[in-house]
Amino acid sequence: MKGQPQFKIGHLKIIDHLILGVVDHLLNKKDAVLEQSTFKSFAFNSWNQLCDQLTQGNINGAFITIPTAMDLFAKGLDIKLLMFTHRGGGIIVKKNISTITCIKDFKNHTVLVPSELCVQTMLLHRLLSSAGLKFGTHNDENAQVVRETANPYLMPQMLANDTDNDIAGFAVAEPYGSQAILQDTATRVCYTGKLWKNHPCCAFIMSTRFIEQYPDAVKEIIILFVQAAQKIEMQKDESLFSIARHFLNQKQNVIQQVLLKSDICFDPDLLTPDLDAIETIHNYMSDTMNIMTEKIDIARFVETAFTSNKTLGHSLENRN
Repeated sequence: MKGQPQFKIGHLKIIDHLILGVVDHLLNKKDAVLEQSTFKSFAFNSWNQLCDQLTQGNINGAFITIPTAMDLFAKGLDIKLLMFTHRGGGIIVKKNISTITCIKDFKNHTVLVPSELCVQTMLLHRLLSSAGLKFGTHNDENAQVVRETANPYLMPQMLANDTDNDIAGFAVAEPYGSQAILQDTATRVCYTGKLWKNHPCCAFIMSTRFIEQYPDAVKEIIILFVQAAQKIEMQKDESLFSIARHFLNQKQNVIQQVLLKSDICFDPDLLTPDLDAIETIHNYMSDTMNIMTEKIDIARFVETAFTSNKTLGHSLENRN
């Protein structure tokens, strides 16, 4: 309808953002309708690309890592975190070589991460620290394990092409860990949920101006996101596999591995922002890792009104 606002939502082709793939499918098949707005999602290859488009105003929202969103907020981007997009689901893998059998063997090697500012990097830091290893960047002379950022979709290829065996493994959102495992170039160390059960990682953020101007449209799209999450949790069948194959551009065996075997969770009850969990991420990356240099007011950054039990429960009853 003319004059309606349009949601322009950026994302990566990762399982963490599957809600968007399901929403696209529901809207295209007319199994869901948006009365208050129109919707379009935009896939990017890296977090840097997504952030550039967000800061330039070419998109008005994103499914994005929580630490990245906090960093953008600290730098003055006027955004709000509205909901988590999933819980758990990340993976840490090691290269299939005889000299790397356990996490301690990562010493004097490089490990790939999708961003400095993501929960996979934080949890990998925690895991390596528990093994007595210092995890740092190339310019950190004391680093025993060096992290290198790489686009998630390139990680399996980079591991396979690493002829000098410098890369010990990587931490990433699925499906790229399972892709490398099924290509027999990697072995799973653990799912990140083993390091922090039901941890948050990515969240849905929107421009504050858009939220204030179109609150009913925001409420409607979040209700649709929650319905999509319910579908993922309850209907792990060929229909969902097909949606995920199209959304992630992956083979059937990879999709089934990720959706049936990984610990990713889309339980709607866990998608309301947890301020304590966000503060845990904030403090660890600020105080322990010294990656986030500016503290933020989490209460100003997070808006929970749209995902409260009262709001969602009443609205979902009316739509069902």
